[in-house]
Amino acid sequence: MLVYDFNHKNDQKLYEYLYECLKKDILSGRIPTRTRLPSKRQMAKDNGISITTVINAYDQLLMEGYILSKEKKGYFVADVKAMEEYRPKPLEFTKIYHEENWFVDFTANNTVYNKFPFSTWKKVIREVLAEYEMELIMRGNFLGEEELRSEIAEYLYRSRGINVSPECIVIGAGIEYLYSRLIKILPSHAVYAVENPGYKKIPRIYEENGLQWRWVEMDENGINMDSLKQSHASVIHVSPEHHYPLGTVMTAIRRQEVLEWVSERPDRYIIEDDYDCEFRYRTKSIPALKGLDRNHRVIYMNTFNKTLAPAIRISYMILPEKLMEKYIQTSNFFSNTVSSLEQYALAKFIQKGYFERHLNRIKKYYRTEGERLLRLIKQSRVLPVVSATGTENGTHLLIKLDTSLTDIEIKWAARNQGINISCLSEFCGEIRPEYQHILVINYSDLDENTLREAVRRLSNIFIQW
Repeated sequence: MLVYDFNHKNDQKLYEYLYECLKKDILSGRIPTRTRLPSKRQMAKDNGISITTVINAYDQLLMEGYILSKEKKGYFVADVKAMEEYRPKPLEFTKIYHEENWFVDFTANNTVYNKFPFSTWKKVIREVLAEYEMELIMRGNFLGEEELRSEIAEYLYRSRGINVSPECIVIGAGIEYLYSRLIKILPSHAVYAVENPGYKKIPRIYEENGLQWRWVEMDENGINMDSLKQSHASVIHVSPEHHYPLGTVMTAIRRQEVLEWVSERPDRYIIEDDYDCEFRYRTKSIPALKGLDRNHRVIYMNTFNKTLAPAIRISYMILPEKLMEKYIQTSNFFSNTVSSLEQYALAKFIQKGYFERHLNRIKKYYRTEGERLLRLIKQSRVLPVVSATGTENGTHLLIKLDTSLTDIEIKWAARNQGINISCLSEFCGEIRPEYQHILVINYSDLDENTLREAVRRLSNIFIQW
């Protein structure tokens, strides 16, 4: 007789609970191999349940191979080896990765989440759900929805001086994904150049894809042309509007030099990373390099992660016509990685002017927060500040310190104060003396009280020195 307590089934259906009980007993060896199970009628009678419940449980066990059915003889336990029930240990996984709990994380280049226009975004989502039906459930355009690509093209013409056809824009879920697709259509023999110092994620993408790459030095005008030529690179990643983390703006002369360099050979390309270009506070944004490109060699990349929210995961790239033809030929079987609902919503959000109004509000907020942090730092009587820059654009400051502490010692001392911080030297392939003792402080998602306490804790590092 096999009797089970159905009071412990919680929200499970009766047949599911019976199935689980029988399977557990079979795997544990409590019901040995080749044992004949009670008839459906007997099992139902013994447990006070319906025959239908037993039939459903037996059928599930039969389908998965835990029991066998023999005509006119009944059901028998299959030759399944007894084994202990697997119970994963959560601690085994927390050792692999866990989030550290910081009082302040100055390395996180986040957006300010409480400034997201939730009510407007929900309104737009409702409008899209009302206006679009089949479009939201059908397979979308692999390049991205036409409505969004058209709105991005219009916005780039107004804000960045880029005159581009929507047909040359590709939508994707994150810059990393777009990079992985872009690499497939660039020359296979390409050598990639990365700014030194520069955005740490770019070399990691190249290494992950097994590509050759070189560091190229920066100077006060942008990418150093002598270093670029010596690298023998054919593809260069640059951020001319606002370099991260130096904050350098590429001069007009240097832009001309870079465009001349790319035109010298047919296999050369420039990847223009325009991240943070929207956050210029006292002057207009400088026209994009893409807008000056007459030889169709500049690949433009940008994202809405910082201007809207990282969870929306909408990024885009503009491909020159020849690369676009190759992309269409090689990638048309891929599905677009951004949901159609979010693409239509963002298109409407831009088209109705909500995006630019939101952008103006957060620009004002970031400018105020940057100036406040700079003021708090300068007011500190303990922090050995030599210079502080970065309030003209972007959402990070560079703080030059006069200290005998090494960058590693500063970082570990900050950790003891509950602060995660980066030094400029961490963004370098080859460290030069002028890049040492400089803090990179991302402040975009921190309020005044948090900033004030963070400056006090940073000051504690230098009290004893």
